[in-house]
Amino acid sequence: MKNIICLLVCLPLLFVTGCADFLEEENHSKMTPESFNTPQGFELGLNGVYGGMRAFYGPISSIHMLTVAGTDEFYSRASGDIYNFGNYTANFKPSSDYIYSYWRSSYTLINTCNGLVHFGEDMTGITETKKTTMLAEARFFRALLYFRLVQFFGDVTLNRTYNDGIVKEAKRDPIADVYDFVIEDLLYCTTPGNLPSGPKDTSPGRVTQALARHLLAKVYLTRGWSSASQSTDFQNAYEIATELIQDSGQTGVTLMPRYADIHKLGNENNQEILYNVQMTDDPIYGVPQADANINHLSHVFVGGYFNFNGSGNVQQIEDGRVYARYHGTSWLYNEAFGDIGKDSRYYATFQSEWTAPVDFQNKTQEFYVGNNKYSAVRSGTKGDLAGYLPGKNMTKEEIEAANYYILTPENYTDPSFPTMKKFLDPNRASLSFDSQRSIIVYRLAETYLIAAEAAFKLGNNSTSNGAAYYINELRKRAASTEEYVDDLMITAADITIDYILDERTRELCGEQLRWLDLVRTQKLVERVRKHGFFTTKWTNHTLPKDNIQDFHVLRPIPQKQIESVIAGDPYPQQPDGWDNM
Repeated sequence: MKNIICLLVCLPLLFVTGCADFLEEENHSKMTPESFNTPQGFELGLNGVYGGMRAFYGPISSIHMLTVAGTDEFYSRASGDIYNFGNYTANFKPSSDYIYSYWRSSYTLINTCNGLVHFGEDMTGITETKKTTMLAEARFFRALLYFRLVQFFGDVTLNRTYNDGIVKEAKRDPIADVYDFVIEDLLYCTTPGNLPSGPKDTSPGRVTQALARHLLAKVYLTRGWSSASQSTDFQNAYEIATELIQDSGQTGVTLMPRYADIHKLGNENNQEILYNVQMTDDPIYGVPQADANINHLSHVFVGGYFNFNGSGNVQQIEDGRVYARYHGTSWLYNEAFGDIGKDSRYYATFQSEWTAPVDFQNKTQEFYVGNNKYSAVRSGTKGDLAGYLPGKNMTKEEIEAANYYILTPENYTDPSFPTMKKFLDPNRASLSFDSQRSIIVYRLAETYLIAAEAAFKLGNNSTSNGAAYYINELRKRAASTEEYVDDLMITAADITIDYILDERTRELCGEQLRWLDLVRTQKLVERVRKHGFFTTKWTNHTLPKDNIQDFHVLRPIPQKQIESVIAGDPYPQQPDGWDNM
Protein backbone atom coordinates (compact mmCIF):
# COMPACT_ATOMS: atom_id res chain seq x y z
CA MET A 1 0.00 0.00 0.00
CA LYS A 2 2.86 2.38 0.77
CA ASN A 3 4.26 2.00 -2.76
CA ILE A 4 0.84 2.56 -4.30
CA ILE A 5 0.34 5.85 -2.49
CA CYS A 6 3.81 7.01 -3.42
CA LEU A 7 3.07 6.33 -7.09
CA LEU A 8 -0.25 8.13 -6.93
CA VAL A 9 1.44 11.20 -5.54
CA CYS A 10 4.67 11.04 -7.53
CA LEU A 11 3.41 10.17 -11.00
CA PRO A 12 2.23 13.71 -11.81
CA LEU A 13 5.81 14.99 -11.48
CA LEU A 14 6.03 14.18 -15.19
CA PHE A 15 3.97 17.31 -15.78
CA VAL A 16 6.61 19.69 -14.54
CA THR A 17 9.90 17.83 -14.84
CA GLY A 18 11.96 16.40 -17.60
CA CYS A 19 14.45 14.59 -15.37
CA ALA A 20 15.90 11.56 -17.12
CA ASP A 21 16.27 9.53 -13.95
CA PHE A 22 12.57 9.91 -13.16
CA LEU A 23 11.47 9.05 -16.69
CA GLU A 24 13.12 5.67 -16.28
CA GLU A 25 10.83 4.79 -13.36
CA GLU A 26 8.34 1.99 -13.99
CA ASN A 27 4.95 1.46 -12.42
CA HIS A 28 5.08 -1.98 -10.81
CA SER A 29 1.87 -1.56 -8.81
CA LYS A 30 -0.70 -2.30 -11.57
CA MET A 31 -2.16 1.06 -10.55
CA THR A 32 -3.31 3.18 -13.48
CA PRO A 33 -4.86 6.66 -13.53
CA GLU A 34 -8.22 5.04 -14.24
CA SER A 35 -7.97 3.38 -10.82
CA PHE A 36 -9.09 6.71 -9.41
CA ASN A 37 -12.63 5.82 -10.47
CA THR A 38 -12.75 2.88 -8.06
CA PRO A 39 -13.59 3.60 -4.42
CA GLN A 40 -10.38 1.96 -3.22
CA GLY A 41 -8.17 3.76 -5.74
CA PHE A 42 -9.86 7.10 -5.12
CA GLU A 43 -9.45 6.77 -1.37
CA LEU A 44 -5.77 5.87 -1.72
CA GLY A 45 -5.19 8.88 -3.94
CA LEU A 46 -7.11 11.23 -1.63
CA ASN A 47 -5.22 9.93 1.40
CA GLY A 48 -2.03 10.62 -0.52
CA VAL A 49 -3.09 14.25 -0.92
CA TYR A 50 -3.86 14.57 2.79
CA GLY A 51 -0.50 13.02 3.59
CA GLY A 52 1.24 15.21 1.02
CA MET A 53 0.15 18.34 2.88
CA ARG A 54 2.56 17.42 5.68
CA ALA A 55 5.55 18.18 3.49
CA PHE A 56 4.34 21.78 3.18
CA TYR A 57 4.06 22.36 6.92
CA GLY A 58 6.24 20.03 8.97
CA PRO A 59 9.84 19.74 7.74
CA ILE A 60 12.64 22.23 8.29
CA SER A 61 12.33 23.23 4.62
CA SER A 62 8.63 23.96 4.28
CA ILE A 63 6.18 26.81 3.89
CA HIS A 64 7.43 28.72 6.94
CA MET A 65 10.53 29.56 4.88
CA LEU A 66 8.32 31.58 2.55
CA THR A 67 5.91 33.09 5.05
CA VAL A 68 7.57 33.76 8.43
CA ALA A 69 10.85 35.62 7.95
CA GLY A 70 11.46 38.61 5.73
CA THR A 71 8.47 40.36 7.27
CA ASP A 72 7.90 42.99 9.93
CA GLU A 73 7.72 40.12 12.48
CA PHE A 74 10.85 38.01 11.93
CA TYR A 75 14.16 37.84 10.12
CA SER A 76 16.17 34.66 9.62
CA ARG A 77 19.46 34.02 11.41
CA ALA A 78 20.07 30.57 9.89
CA SER A 79 22.11 29.75 6.78
CA GLY A 80 21.40 28.68 3.21
CA ASP A 81 17.99 29.20 1.60
CA ILE A 82 16.24 29.86 4.88
CA TYR A 83 18.64 32.78 5.50
CA ASN A 84 18.53 34.10 1.95
CA PHE A 85 14.72 34.02 1.76
CA GLY A 86 14.28 35.60 5.18
CA ASN A 87 16.68 38.47 4.52
CA TYR A 88 16.32 39.03 0.76
CA THR A 89 20.04 38.52 0.19
CA ALA A 90 21.67 38.52 -3.23
CA ASN A 91 21.81 34.72 -2.96
CA PHE A 92 18.02 34.40 -3.00
CA LYS A 93 17.84 33.24 -6.61
CA PRO A 94 15.46 31.45 -8.97
CA SER A 95 17.87 28.52 -8.87
CA SER A 96 16.93 27.81 -5.25
CA ASP A 97 16.24 24.11 -4.78
CA TYR A 98 13.55 24.90 -2.24
CA ILE A 99 11.62 27.21 -4.55
CA TYR A 100 11.63 24.47 -7.17
CA SER A 101 10.68 21.82 -4.61
CA TYR A 102 7.71 23.90 -3.46
CA TRP A 103 6.59 24.56 -7.04
CA ARG A 104 6.98 20.93 -8.11
CA SER A 105 5.30 19.50 -5.01
CA SER A 106 2.34 21.84 -5.50
CA TYR A 107 1.83 20.77 -9.10
CA THR A 108 2.30 17.13 -8.15
CA LEU A 109 -0.60 17.27 -5.73
CA ILE A 110 -2.66 19.43 -8.11
CA ASN A 111 -2.29 16.78 -10.77
CA THR A 112 -3.33 14.09 -8.33
CA CYS A 113 -6.40 16.19 -7.49
CA ASN A 114 -7.10 16.60 -11.21
CA GLY A 115 -7.02 12.83 -11.60
CA LEU A 116 -9.32 12.33 -8.66
CA VAL A 117 -11.84 14.88 -9.95
CA HIS A 118 -11.69 13.67 -13.56
CA PHE A 119 -11.88 9.91 -13.00
CA GLY A 120 -13.84 10.08 -9.75
CA GLU A 121 -16.90 11.44 -11.52
CA ASP A 122 -17.40 7.98 -13.02
CA MET A 123 -16.81 6.12 -9.77
CA THR A 124 -19.26 3.31 -9.02
CA GLY A 125 -19.76 1.04 -6.05
CA ILE A 126 -20.13 3.96 -3.68
CA THR A 127 -23.03 6.12 -2.50
CA GLU A 128 -23.57 9.43 -4.26
CA THR A 129 -23.21 11.25 -0.95
CA LYS A 130 -19.83 9.70 -0.23
CA LYS A 131 -18.64 10.26 -3.80
CA THR A 132 -19.66 13.92 -3.70
CA THR A 133 -17.84 14.44 -0.41
CA MET A 134 -14.63 12.86 -1.71
CA LEU A 135 -14.78 14.89 -4.92
CA ALA A 136 -15.27 18.05 -2.86
CA GLU A 137 -12.25 17.19 -0.70
CA ALA A 138 -10.10 16.82 -3.83
CA ARG A 139 -11.42 20.09 -5.25
CA PHE A 140 -10.72 21.88 -1.96
CA PHE A 141 -7.08 20.88 -1.98
CA ARG A 142 -6.74 21.80 -5.65
CA ALA A 143 -8.14 25.25 -4.82
CA LEU A 144 -5.85 25.66 -1.81
CA LEU A 145 -2.76 24.68 -3.79
CA TYR A 146 -3.56 27.04 -6.67
CA PHE A 147 -4.45 29.84 -4.27
CA ARG A 148 -1.06 29.60 -2.60
CA LEU A 149 0.73 29.44 -5.96
CA VAL A 150 -0.98 32.58 -7.25
CA GLN A 151 -0.19 34.41 -3.99
CA PHE A 152 3.48 33.50 -4.15
CA PHE A 153 4.10 33.70 -7.91
CA GLY A 154 1.33 35.72 -9.58
CA ASP A 155 0.60 34.34 -13.05
CA VAL A 156 1.09 30.57 -12.97
CA THR A 157 0.35 27.62 -15.20
CA LEU A 158 -3.29 26.64 -14.81
CA ASN A 159 -3.75 22.97 -15.59
CA ARG A 160 -7.37 21.94 -15.30
CA THR A 161 -6.99 18.31 -16.37
CA TYR A 162 -4.95 15.26 -15.44
CA ASN A 163 -1.63 14.66 -17.21
CA ASP A 164 0.09 11.28 -17.26
CA GLY A 165 2.67 12.03 -19.92
CA ILE A 166 5.59 14.31 -20.56
CA VAL A 167 4.67 17.93 -21.21
CA LYS A 168 7.35 19.95 -22.99
CA GLU A 169 5.61 23.29 -23.25
CA ALA A 170 3.74 25.45 -20.78
CA LYS A 171 2.64 29.01 -20.30
CA ARG A 172 1.78 31.28 -17.40
CA ASP A 173 -1.93 31.96 -17.19
CA PRO A 174 -3.26 35.30 -15.89
CA ILE A 175 -4.05 35.45 -12.20
CA ALA A 176 -7.66 36.32 -13.08
CA ASP A 177 -8.08 32.88 -14.67
CA VAL A 178 -6.47 31.16 -11.70
CA TYR A 179 -8.73 32.97 -9.24
CA ASP A 180 -11.81 32.06 -11.29
CA PHE A 181 -10.80 28.40 -11.21
CA VAL A 182 -10.10 28.47 -7.47
CA ILE A 183 -13.45 30.12 -6.74
CA GLU A 184 -15.29 27.64 -8.96
CA ASP A 185 -13.84 24.76 -6.91
CA LEU A 186 -14.63 26.44 -3.60
CA LEU A 187 -18.19 27.24 -4.62
CA TYR A 188 -18.63 23.52 -5.25
CA CYS A 189 -17.14 22.78 -1.82
CA THR A 190 -19.41 25.28 -0.07
CA THR A 191 -22.59 24.01 -1.71
CA PRO A 192 -24.75 22.66 1.13
CA GLY A 193 -24.49 18.90 1.41
CA ASN A 194 -21.25 18.50 -0.54
CA LEU A 195 -19.10 18.41 2.60
CA PRO A 196 -19.69 17.87 6.32
CA SER A 197 -20.84 21.13 7.89
CA GLY A 198 -17.95 21.41 10.34
CA PRO A 199 -15.29 19.50 12.28
CA LYS A 200 -17.91 18.15 14.70
CA ASP A 201 -19.30 16.08 11.83
CA THR A 202 -16.08 14.34 10.85
CA SER A 203 -12.64 13.34 12.10
CA PRO A 204 -9.89 15.87 12.91
CA GLY A 205 -7.99 17.27 9.96
CA ARG A 206 -10.65 16.49 7.37
CA VAL A 207 -11.97 19.06 4.93
CA THR A 208 -15.33 20.55 5.91
CA GLN A 209 -17.73 23.11 4.51
CA ALA A 210 -16.74 25.51 7.30
CA LEU A 211 -13.12 25.29 6.17
CA ALA A 212 -14.08 25.81 2.54
CA ARG A 213 -16.18 28.84 3.49
CA HIS A 214 -13.24 30.34 5.37
CA LEU A 215 -10.91 29.81 2.42
CA LEU A 216 -13.46 31.18 -0.05
CA ALA A 217 -13.80 34.35 2.02
CA LYS A 218 -10.03 34.69 2.08
CA VAL A 219 -9.77 34.14 -1.67
CA TYR A 220 -12.35 36.85 -2.37
CA LEU A 221 -10.56 39.19 0.03
CA THR A 222 -7.19 38.54 -1.60
CA ARG A 223 -8.50 38.89 -5.14
CA GLY A 224 -10.21 42.12 -4.11
CA TRP A 225 -6.82 43.69 -3.40
CA SER A 226 -5.28 42.35 -6.65
CA SER A 227 -5.20 43.46 -10.27
CA ALA A 228 -7.86 40.81 -10.96
CA SER A 229 -10.33 42.36 -8.51
CA GLN A 230 -14.06 42.33 -9.13
CA SER A 231 -16.50 44.83 -7.68
CA THR A 232 -18.21 42.25 -5.46
CA ASP A 233 -15.09 40.68 -3.94
CA PHE A 234 -15.01 42.53 -0.63
CA GLN A 235 -18.76 42.21 -0.16
CA ASN A 236 -18.54 38.48 -0.83
CA ALA A 237 -15.64 38.12 1.60
CA TYR A 238 -17.52 40.04 4.28
CA GLU A 239 -20.76 38.11 3.89
CA ILE A 240 -19.13 34.67 3.82
CA ALA A 241 -16.90 35.40 6.82
CA THR A 242 -19.64 36.94 8.95
CA GLU A 243 -22.09 34.15 8.16
CA LEU A 244 -19.48 31.54 9.08
CA ILE A 245 -18.94 33.28 12.42
CA GLN A 246 -22.69 33.35 13.05
CA ASP A 247 -23.12 29.67 12.17
CA SER A 248 -21.15 28.30 15.11
CA GLY A 249 -24.12 26.25 16.28
CA GLN A 250 -24.28 24.51 12.94
CA THR A 251 -20.55 24.06 12.37
CA GLY A 252 -19.34 23.60 15.93
CA VAL A 253 -16.53 26.10 15.26
CA THR A 254 -16.32 28.94 17.78
CA LEU A 255 -13.64 30.98 19.51
CA MET A 256 -11.82 29.41 22.42
CA PRO A 257 -12.66 31.28 25.65
CA ARG A 258 -8.96 31.84 26.49
CA TYR A 259 -6.31 32.78 23.96
CA ALA A 260 -3.64 30.88 25.91
CA ASP A 261 -5.48 27.59 25.36
CA ILE A 262 -5.48 27.72 21.55
CA HIS A 263 -1.94 26.41 21.18
CA LYS A 264 -1.87 24.42 24.40
CA LEU A 265 -0.18 21.05 24.00
CA GLY A 266 -2.74 18.37 23.20
CA ASN A 267 -5.36 20.95 22.20
CA GLU A 268 -4.57 21.04 18.48
CA ASN A 269 -8.12 19.92 17.59
CA ASN A 270 -9.90 22.51 19.72
CA GLN A 271 -13.20 24.18 18.88
CA GLU A 272 -11.57 27.12 17.06
CA ILE A 273 -9.69 25.01 14.52
CA LEU A 274 -10.91 24.98 10.93
CA TYR A 275 -8.01 22.97 9.53
CA ASN A 276 -4.84 21.40 10.81
CA VAL A 277 -2.30 19.08 9.26
CA GLN A 278 -2.40 15.86 11.22
CA MET A 279 1.05 14.62 12.17
CA THR A 280 -0.03 11.05 12.76
CA ASP A 281 0.71 7.55 11.55
CA ASP A 282 -3.00 6.97 10.87
CA PRO A 283 -3.13 5.76 7.23
CA ILE A 284 -6.29 7.80 6.63
CA TYR A 285 -3.96 10.78 6.21
CA GLY A 286 -1.46 8.96 4.01
CA VAL A 287 1.49 6.75 4.81
CA PRO A 288 4.35 8.74 6.37
CA GLN A 289 7.07 9.50 3.88
CA ALA A 290 10.54 10.06 5.34
CA ASP A 291 10.71 13.54 6.84
CA ALA A 292 7.15 14.52 5.92
CA ASN A 293 5.62 13.22 9.16
CA ILE A 294 7.87 15.42 11.30
CA ASN A 295 7.06 18.81 12.78
CA HIS A 296 10.20 20.95 12.98
CA LEU A 297 8.28 24.07 14.03
CA SER A 298 8.92 23.03 17.62
CA HIS A 299 12.58 24.00 17.08
CA VAL A 300 12.83 26.92 14.68
CA PHE A 301 11.50 29.65 17.00
CA VAL A 302 13.50 28.57 20.09
CA GLY A 303 16.01 31.22 21.24
CA GLY A 304 19.31 30.58 22.97
CA TYR A 305 17.93 30.31 26.50
CA PHE A 306 21.03 28.43 27.71
CA ASN A 307 22.60 31.88 27.99
CA PHE A 308 20.18 32.85 30.75
CA ASN A 309 19.17 29.62 32.50
CA GLY A 310 22.34 29.46 34.59
CA SER A 311 23.83 26.48 32.77
CA GLY A 312 25.92 28.10 30.06
CA ASN A 313 25.04 25.39 27.54
CA VAL A 314 22.41 22.95 28.89
CA GLN A 315 19.08 22.66 27.07
CA GLN A 316 15.86 21.09 28.37
CA ILE A 317 13.11 19.24 26.51
CA GLU A 318 10.37 21.46 27.94
CA ASP A 319 12.13 24.61 26.69
CA GLY A 320 12.82 23.26 23.22
CA ARG A 321 15.84 22.47 21.12
CA VAL A 322 17.70 25.66 20.25
CA TYR A 323 17.58 26.12 16.48
CA ALA A 324 17.00 29.89 16.71
CA ARG A 325 16.17 30.07 12.99
CA TYR A 326 13.82 33.02 13.36
CA HIS A 327 14.54 36.12 15.40
CA GLY A 328 11.81 38.67 16.08
CA THR A 329 12.18 42.26 14.99
CA SER A 330 12.44 45.07 17.52
CA TRP A 331 8.93 46.12 16.51
CA LEU A 332 7.56 42.65 17.27
CA TYR A 333 9.14 42.45 20.70
CA ASN A 334 8.73 46.06 21.79
CA GLU A 335 5.71 47.59 20.06
CA ALA A 336 3.35 45.19 18.33
CA PHE A 337 1.58 43.79 21.40
CA GLY A 338 0.90 47.14 23.07
CA ASP A 339 0.20 46.96 26.80
CA ILE A 340 1.31 43.40 27.52
CA GLY A 341 -0.04 43.58 31.04
CA LYS A 342 -3.57 44.02 29.72
CA ASP A 343 -3.39 42.00 26.48
CA SER A 344 -2.74 38.33 27.30
CA ARG A 345 -1.53 37.48 23.82
CA TYR A 346 2.08 38.56 24.40
CA TYR A 347 2.72 36.10 27.24
CA ALA A 348 0.66 33.44 25.44
CA THR A 349 2.93 33.87 22.41
CA PHE A 350 6.37 34.25 23.99
CA GLN A 351 7.94 32.24 26.78
CA SER A 352 8.91 34.42 29.74
CA GLU A 353 10.28 32.01 32.38
CA TRP A 354 12.97 29.32 32.36
CA THR A 355 13.99 27.01 35.20
CA ALA A 356 17.56 26.02 36.02
CA PRO A 357 18.61 22.60 34.63
CA VAL A 358 21.57 22.54 37.08
CA ASP A 359 22.70 24.33 40.23
CA PHE A 360 24.75 27.43 39.48
CA GLN A 361 26.76 29.82 41.62
CA ASN A 362 28.16 33.34 41.26
CA LYS A 363 27.45 33.87 37.58
CA THR A 364 27.93 37.46 36.46
CA GLN A 365 25.20 38.96 34.31
CA GLU A 366 25.92 42.17 32.47
CA PHE A 367 22.96 44.29 31.41
CA TYR A 368 21.97 47.69 30.12
CA VAL A 369 19.44 50.13 31.50
CA GLY A 370 19.24 52.96 29.04
CA ASN A 371 22.77 53.80 27.94
CA ASN A 372 24.38 52.60 31.16
CA LYS A 373 25.90 49.17 31.59
CA TYR A 374 25.75 47.30 34.92
CA SER A 375 26.34 43.82 36.29
CA ALA A 376 24.77 41.54 38.89
CA VAL A 377 25.74 38.18 40.41
CA ARG A 378 23.33 35.27 39.89
CA SER A 379 23.08 31.97 41.77
CA GLY A 380 20.36 29.33 41.63
CA THR A 381 19.23 25.80 42.34
CA LYS A 382 18.16 23.20 39.82
CA GLY A 383 14.43 23.45 39.19
CA ASP A 384 14.10 27.02 40.43
CA LEU A 385 13.42 30.08 38.29
CA ALA A 386 16.67 30.91 36.51
CA GLY A 387 15.71 33.26 33.70
CA TYR A 388 12.93 35.81 33.31
CA LEU A 389 12.14 37.82 30.18
CA PRO A 390 9.42 40.29 31.23
CA GLY A 391 8.85 41.68 27.73
CA LYS A 392 9.35 45.22 28.99
CA ASN A 393 12.19 47.31 30.36
CA MET A 394 12.84 47.52 34.11
CA THR A 395 14.86 49.74 36.41
CA LYS A 396 18.41 48.98 37.49
CA GLU A 397 17.23 48.37 41.03
CA GLU A 398 14.51 45.91 39.93
CA ILE A 399 16.99 43.91 37.87
CA GLU A 400 19.66 43.88 40.56
CA ALA A 401 17.21 42.76 43.24
CA ALA A 402 16.44 39.47 41.50
CA ASN A 403 18.36 36.28 42.20
CA TYR A 404 17.88 35.06 38.61
CA TYR A 405 18.75 36.33 35.14
CA ILE A 406 16.52 39.10 33.83
CA LEU A 407 16.64 40.03 30.15
CA THR A 408 14.69 43.12 29.24
CA PRO A 409 14.13 43.95 25.55
CA GLU A 410 17.11 46.29 25.43
CA ASN A 411 19.28 43.34 26.52
CA TYR A 412 18.18 40.79 23.92
CA THR A 413 21.02 39.56 21.77
CA ASP A 414 21.51 37.08 18.99
CA PRO A 415 20.62 34.34 19.95
CA SER A 416 19.35 35.35 23.41
CA PHE A 417 15.76 36.35 22.62
CA PRO A 418 12.27 35.19 23.60
CA THR A 419 11.11 31.82 22.32
CA MET A 420 7.89 31.95 20.32
CA LYS A 421 6.23 29.06 22.17
CA LYS A 422 3.13 28.18 20.12
CA PHE A 423 4.79 25.06 18.70
CA LEU A 424 6.82 23.80 21.69
CA ASP A 425 6.47 20.11 22.47
CA PRO A 426 7.78 18.95 25.86
CA ASN A 427 6.42 15.45 25.17
CA ARG A 428 9.19 14.61 22.74
CA ALA A 429 11.15 11.50 23.71
CA SER A 430 14.42 13.41 23.95
CA LEU A 431 15.87 16.84 23.20
CA SER A 432 16.98 15.77 19.71
CA PHE A 433 13.59 14.30 18.75
CA ASP A 434 11.25 16.24 16.49
CA SER A 435 7.62 16.93 17.36
CA GLN A 436 4.59 15.08 16.04
CA ARG A 437 2.11 17.75 17.13
CA SER A 438 -0.49 18.51 14.49
CA ILE A 439 0.00 21.91 12.89
CA ILE A 440 -2.81 24.47 12.95
CA VAL A 441 -3.28 26.08 9.53
CA TYR A 442 -6.60 27.95 9.74
CA ARG A 443 -8.69 28.92 12.77
CA LEU A 444 -11.80 30.99 13.32
CA ALA A 445 -9.98 33.99 14.76
CA GLU A 446 -8.66 34.66 11.27
CA THR A 447 -12.24 34.57 9.96
CA TYR A 448 -12.98 37.51 12.29
CA LEU A 449 -9.96 39.34 10.87
CA ILE A 450 -11.05 38.59 7.31
CA ALA A 451 -14.47 40.07 8.14
CA ALA A 452 -12.78 43.12 9.65
CA GLU A 453 -10.52 43.69 6.65
CA ALA A 454 -13.35 43.24 4.17
CA ALA A 455 -15.53 45.62 6.17
CA PHE A 456 -12.71 48.18 6.16
CA LYS A 457 -12.44 47.92 2.38
CA LEU A 458 -16.21 48.45 2.17
CA GLY A 459 -15.91 51.60 4.28
CA ASN A 460 -17.60 50.05 7.31
CA ASN A 461 -15.44 50.49 10.41
CA SER A 462 -18.27 50.56 12.92
CA THR A 463 -18.33 48.92 16.34
CA SER A 464 -21.71 47.33 15.65
CA ASN A 465 -21.15 45.29 12.49
CA GLY A 466 -17.94 46.62 10.95
CA ALA A 467 -14.20 46.30 11.26
CA ALA A 468 -13.99 47.58 14.85
CA TYR A 469 -16.68 45.12 15.97
CA TYR A 470 -14.88 42.01 14.71
CA ILE A 471 -11.54 43.16 16.05
CA ASN A 472 -13.09 43.99 19.43
CA GLU A 473 -14.52 40.47 19.65
CA LEU A 474 -10.95 39.15 19.56
CA ARG A 475 -9.67 41.81 21.93
CA LYS A 476 -12.35 40.92 24.50
CA ARG A 477 -11.00 37.38 24.49
CA ALA A 478 -7.44 38.70 24.67
CA ALA A 479 -7.90 40.77 27.85
CA SER A 480 -5.71 39.50 30.68
CA THR A 481 -8.59 39.96 33.14
CA GLU A 482 -12.17 41.15 32.91
CA GLU A 483 -11.20 44.55 34.29
CA TYR A 484 -9.09 45.28 31.19
CA VAL A 485 -11.73 44.52 28.57
CA ASP A 486 -12.88 48.13 28.27
CA ASP A 487 -9.28 49.33 28.02
CA LEU A 488 -8.71 47.11 24.99
CA MET A 489 -11.77 48.20 23.06
CA ILE A 490 -11.20 50.31 19.94
CA THR A 491 -13.41 52.68 17.98
CA ALA A 492 -14.11 53.07 14.28
CA ALA A 493 -11.63 55.95 14.21
CA ASP A 494 -8.81 53.57 15.17
CA ILE A 495 -9.21 51.42 12.09
CA THR A 496 -6.61 51.61 9.34
CA ILE A 497 -5.09 48.81 7.29
CA ASP A 498 -1.96 49.12 9.41
CA TYR A 499 -4.02 48.66 12.56
CA ILE A 500 -5.62 45.55 11.10
CA LEU A 501 -2.16 44.20 10.23
CA ASP A 502 -0.97 44.98 13.76
CA GLU A 503 -3.94 43.05 15.12
CA ARG A 504 -3.15 40.11 12.85
CA THR A 505 0.32 40.02 14.42
CA ARG A 506 -1.09 40.04 17.94
CA GLU A 507 -3.50 37.24 17.08
CA LEU A 508 -1.61 35.14 14.50
CA CYS A 509 2.10 35.80 15.12
CA GLY A 510 4.30 33.10 13.61
CA GLU A 511 1.38 31.07 12.22
CA GLN A 512 2.85 30.93 8.69
CA LEU A 513 0.66 33.66 7.22
CA ARG A 514 2.52 36.96 7.59
CA TRP A 515 4.33 37.35 4.26
CA LEU A 516 1.06 36.61 2.45
CA ASP A 517 -0.80 39.15 4.60
CA LEU A 518 1.69 41.89 3.79
CA VAL A 519 1.70 41.11 0.08
CA ARG A 520 -2.09 40.97 -0.09
CA THR A 521 -2.47 44.39 1.53
CA GLN A 522 0.38 45.85 -0.58
CA LYS A 523 2.33 46.66 2.58
CA LEU A 524 5.27 44.23 2.37
CA VAL A 525 8.01 46.59 1.23
CA GLU A 526 6.77 49.55 3.27
CA ARG A 527 6.48 47.66 6.54
CA VAL A 528 9.68 45.65 6.16
CA ARG A 529 11.61 48.86 5.52
CA LYS A 530 9.99 50.38 8.58
CA HIS A 531 10.14 47.42 10.96
CA GLY A 532 12.35 44.72 9.40
CA PHE A 533 15.33 44.99 11.72
CA PHE A 534 16.49 44.13 15.22
CA THR A 535 18.64 46.39 17.33
CA THR A 536 19.60 46.70 20.98
CA LYS A 537 22.66 47.97 22.83
CA TRP A 538 24.24 44.57 22.14
CA THR A 539 23.09 43.68 18.65
CA ASN A 540 22.21 45.35 15.36
CA HIS A 541 20.71 43.40 12.45
CA THR A 542 19.06 45.25 9.59
CA LEU A 543 19.16 42.71 6.76
CA PRO A 544 15.48 42.58 5.67
CA LYS A 545 15.10 46.33 6.00
CA ASP A 546 18.21 47.03 3.96
CA ASN A 547 17.80 44.34 1.30
CA ILE A 548 14.14 44.24 0.31
CA GLN A 549 13.26 45.54 -3.16
CA ASP A 550 9.94 46.21 -4.87
CA PHE A 551 10.19 43.01 -6.94
CA HIS A 552 10.28 40.87 -3.79
CA VAL A 553 6.47 41.00 -3.62
CA LEU A 554 6.60 37.94 -5.88
CA ARG A 555 8.67 34.80 -5.45
CA PRO A 556 10.85 33.88 -8.44
CA ILE A 557 9.76 31.29 -10.97
CA PRO A 558 12.07 28.30 -10.39
CA GLN A 559 14.91 28.17 -12.89
CA LYS A 560 14.37 24.43 -13.37
CA GLN A 561 10.79 25.09 -14.43
CA ILE A 562 11.99 27.60 -17.01
CA GLU A 563 14.58 25.14 -18.31
CA SER A 564 12.09 22.26 -18.51
CA VAL A 565 9.97 24.09 -21.11
CA ILE A 566 11.71 23.05 -24.31
CA ALA A 567 8.93 23.56 -26.84
CA GLY A 568 6.82 26.57 -27.75
CA ASP A 569 7.46 29.96 -26.21
CA PRO A 570 10.02 30.21 -23.38
CA TYR A 571 8.57 30.09 -19.90
CA PRO A 572 8.86 33.67 -18.58
CA GLN A 573 10.55 34.70 -15.35
CA GLN A 574 9.03 37.37 -13.15
CA PRO A 575 9.38 40.93 -14.45
CA ASP A 576 11.80 43.55 -13.20
CA GLY A 577 14.38 42.37 -10.70
CA TRP A 578 14.05 38.58 -10.79
CA ASP A 579 14.90 38.30 -14.47
CA ASN A 580 18.33 39.76 -13.70
CA MET A 581 19.20 37.42 -10.84
